[in-house]
Amino acid sequence: MQIVSRPQNSPRPDGIGQLAVLPVFFSLQGKRGVVAGGTAAAAWKAELLAASGAEVHVYAEAMSEEMSALIAAGPFIHHARRWAAVDLHGAAIAVADAATEQEAEAFLHASTQAGVPCNVIDKPAFCGFQFGAIVNRSPVVIGISTDGAAPILAQAIRRRIETILPVSLAVWAQLAQQLRYYIAQTLQPGRQRRLFWEDFVNRAFGVDPLPDEEAKLQARAVDIANDGNTRTGTVTVIPVGSDDPELLTLKAMRLLQMADVVFYGRDVPPAILQMARREARRILLSDETFHDAMAERLCAEGKQVAVLRRSYAAS
Repeated sequence: MQIVSRPQNSPRPDGIGQLAVLPVFFSLQGKRGVVAGGTAAAAWKAELLAASGAEVHVYAEAMSEEMSALIAAGPFIHHARRWAAVDLHGAAIAVADAATEQEAEAFLHASTQAGVPCNVIDKPAFCGFQFGAIVNRSPVVIGISTDGAAPILAQAIRRRIETILPVSLAVWAQLAQQLRYYIAQTLQPGRQRRLFWEDFVNRAFGVDPLPDEEAKLQARAVDIANDGNTRTGTVTVIPVGSDDPELLTLKAMRLLQMADVVFYGRDVPPAILQMARREARRILLSDETFHDAMAERLCAEGKQVAVLRRSYAAS
């Protein structure tokens, strides 16, 4: 058998496919954000920046009802100036609702000169970045982009995700933040920590957190730290009957995401292999049989092993 190992920046079957845009998340806490325009659309963007912790400066001579109400109620700084007087100095992000392409081009030029990422609402040709549809379970935040091709589709995807993710996920994410230092001090890197976080995730998607949840999770970490059997791994054979990764069962997906080592046959599609954890070691199976001795050795090291084998329906 052959161990597959390629540089991260090289094309590979299990690598990242082509991206229309790069999904990134700006940290705006305490930073200056600029919004040019007093329309309802600009008000929505101003509110979004403020929710992200930015100090929002709104430049508008005339304001819509929505923008007026927003400024009256929130911690916004209003500058009654024309577009040409917008101050981008020290800004971390800039947004404008331009009435004309000339205004949009001028704003893009000014932002570029100031080195500030900018977005002109509904004018993608003048944008350095785009806003996506948002699912908010902060600190879990999910952004959805169709690269401007189908905003309605992005909203439909957002609604689907909203129905899947429990509202309590926000509390679970906050618990994870609180527990990170404790877990780092209590559990060994690798198998012990992953076992804890796998248990954590199963609870996060299963039940609402209890008032004493943090204490229970700390007790669970101590149990894992004191249990000598936590280094016992498993080997699971996952049959692959289709080229379509969406036809994998939920159990197969979960096992792939948990695996430290993935053995796969030559006829396993790259799209299926890509479903495994990025950190998992991938080993191509040769024509020779997968030996139990190798499985025992990996299990003794505490590894979770998945074996992807193509299964064909009888004709």
